[in-house]
Amino acid sequence: MFSLLLLIVIYLAFISLGLPDSMLGAAWPMMYMDLGVPVSYAGFISITVCVGTTIASLIYAKANARLSTWSITAISVACTAIALISYSMIQSFPVLILAALLLGIGAGAVDAGLNNYVALHYKVRAMNFLHAFWGIGTLIGPFLLSYFFAHGMSWRNGYAAIGSIQSVICLILLLSRPLWKIAGESPITESGEKPERRKGIPISEALHRKGAVTAMMGFFFYCAMEQSSMLWASTFLVSAKGFTESSAAAAAGLLFWGITAGRILSGLIGPKIKSRSMIWLSQASNLLGIILVLIVPEEFAGYVFFFLGMGFGPVYPTMLQQTPELFGTKYSASIMGLEMSAAYIGSAMMPALFGVIGRSFSMSLFPFYILVIFIIYVTVLEVKVRRAAKNQASR
Repeated sequence: MFSLLLLIVIYLAFISLGLPDSMLGAAWPMMYMDLGVPVSYAGFISITVCVGTTIASLIYAKANARLSTWSITAISVACTAIALISYSMIQSFPVLILAALLLGIGAGAVDAGLNNYVALHYKVRAMNFLHAFWGIGTLIGPFLLSYFFAHGMSWRNGYAAIGSIQSVICLILLLSRPLWKIAGESPITESGEKPERRKGIPISEALHRKGAVTAMMGFFFYCAMEQSSMLWASTFLVSAKGFTESSAAAAAGLLFWGITAGRILSGLIGPKIKSRSMIWLSQASNLLGIILVLIVPEEFAGYVFFFLGMGFGPVYPTMLQQTPELFGTKYSASIMGLEMSAAYIGSAMMPALFGVIGRSFSMSLFPFYILVIFIIYVTVLEVKVRRAAKNQASR
């Protein structure tokens, strides 16, 4: 009972993680003009957030050896609430960068902590639903922005609104402390076991585990593709397809509907099919979405992002859930931190690179850019799968 209630609180925390992730891309067509900066500067914000998340994910294992998961999560969600409310009031781009760093640190600690927690103590279905709740958080941002834009309000109203929602979730986390104390720092697993708390493994030792670098590369390119789509979809629709800011925010929001639907679906059918089959289906949906963006008429361009999102949905939670299985529970926290660091670096570098490309050439190159990353991502993932198969055969 307490394990279930605790899982519900964790799901709420992941809604808070998803709230800001979809905001920047949807708000940026209006935001950069208000701040008086070039369109490509979204990449600097994205990089800064990812620097913060990388720092947080790398130090998570050591922090978790000293602080409870509840403490880390509550503090981190408070940091993101402060950062988002600051976004709504900031008039200067350099100050916005400082708020973005705080946002990234808060988000990285929540992401690393709760992913490792669920991967260790719950089954794959719980992991997929965890990320489905992240998807629910991402749906709220573009919906609010589309509503505010349609009623003549500013992107600042949107950030103030999600900052307030984040504050409420932080309060719920603080009040949930008795649940964590009753269930223990490690919740009772679905198998009835209670894992013992482990000391943090040094990053250098985790990095030398066989297959760790390949796993990191898979996260790098997957998140590069996902984050580039999340950041630039709305701007692509405005600049290359002639959408209004309001209609572009709503259309780009379909990407997050697709991600959420994909994760809910994978949570329902995941236990019934192999993880590799799930990833194949996801890759097919990704490819379909990219092709449709290239060929469909302009009036339907926004809707095809749903298919792209469907492909994104199951991949991230499936790869995370495999981490304890591939590397063992002793190394899972440290290696998951490395995987997330690679994911955040990919999320920072590759969208920023397209910002430069789009500004220098044309935003219409966006689908081709995503296609190139997709090809690299599929290749890396195939190498990872083959190496894992060899490792299993040699055991």
